[in-house]
Amino acid sequence: MQTNLKDGDARIPPTKSPVPAGKQFRVNDVPSGSALLVGDVAVFNVAGTFCATQATCPHQKGPLNEGMLDGSTVTCPWHGSQFNVFTGAVLRGPAKNPLRTYRVIVEGDIGRLIVE
Repeated sequence: MQTNLKDGDARIPPTKSPVPAGKQFRVNDVPSGSALLVGDVAVFNVAGTFCATQATCPHQKGPLNEGMLDGSTVTCPWHGSQFNVFTGAVLRGPAKNPLRTYRVIVEGDIGRLIVE
């Protein structure tokens, strides 16, 4: 595989997907109860079911992949807004706008995001 990395370039940070082709990720990189940043999308594993939302909080762009995931609720680490990761619904402010959500298809050990 050919890459654009030059000698001395930093490696991909551990919070990013190591599968760069499009919007894909390795299922094993998202353990149950965790999140993974894939481009500008946050992928969540809720008890073995994968879902995806925009990666930033609509309130002030906090990184949702770094927030606490409790069941299907993610809490923004910056100001505490809470969202349902399956529906995008705001559960607690200060955010007022829901999250964009995306479909996830899992084929073997690879997950694909359907971003339309």
